[in-house]
Amino acid sequence: MIRRRTLLLLATAEALVAPVTRRTTTKLHAIDAVVLEQCAGYAAIPTCFVGTGAFLLGREPEGTKLEGALLGNNGEVLTNDPVEEGEVDIYRDTALRYAGYANEVGEAFAPLTPGWCVPFSYAVAITYVIADTIDKTKKVLDGTKYAGDNINTCAAIEGVDALIWQLAASVALPGYTIHQLVAIVVALLDASGVDQSGVISALPTACGLAMIPFIVKPLDELAEVAMDVTFRKVSAPYLESCEV
Repeated sequence: MIRRRTLLLLATAEALVAPVTRRTTTKLHAIDAVVLEQCAGYAAIPTCFVGTGAFLLGREPEGTKLEGALLGNNGEVLTNDPVEEGEVDIYRDTALRYAGYANEVGEAFAPLTPGWCVPFSYAVAITYVIADTIDKTKKVLDGTKYAGDNINTCAAIEGVDALIWQLAASVALPGYTIHQLVAIVVALLDASGVDQSGVISALPTACGLAMIPFIVKPLDELAEVAMDVTFRKVSAPYLESCEV
């Protein structure tokens, strides 16, 4: 009896002085937490851009676009300067329009291509933007909407309008969005430890390309509304001063 009590006391004492063991996060869980936090950071701003654009697009009543106006991506009004009836705008109505999306494609292919390919894709897109800007400026100078001594100023305003809108809607916003999406997929693949050779290596590119059709309209609308409440609001009085 005494021996049993002695053994019980020794066991109790040993339990009291033994170090407390705590559950620790496994290495896998730690990696998961870091990767998820990183991916959330990558997705935050693009999600805000696309979500805001989708919200604005959903609120827009049908039939509010002006007929015969210079159009942006997917038919959005860029300016109120009408295109001549029957005229084909090669920068908006033909396959040349796809040059504006070259940088999004470049961003999608970034994991598979040499380093110079992405800057080259941006050069193609910006060249398209500049060409379209020049075209829209000339249309104002050659058109009948504006006249008078200030026509050059108004043509410059319309050209700057086209330039800013195109840089935002065709280059900056979608390019950044696709870049971040590809970065998320790459981060997840790296954390998963899967063999990234073969078909898996093309997964980030496939995801980037697949996302392009879904972001174009929301980002176009975001750029459109942003221009309406900033540059166009400031420049409107100058344009009205030389309207015919």
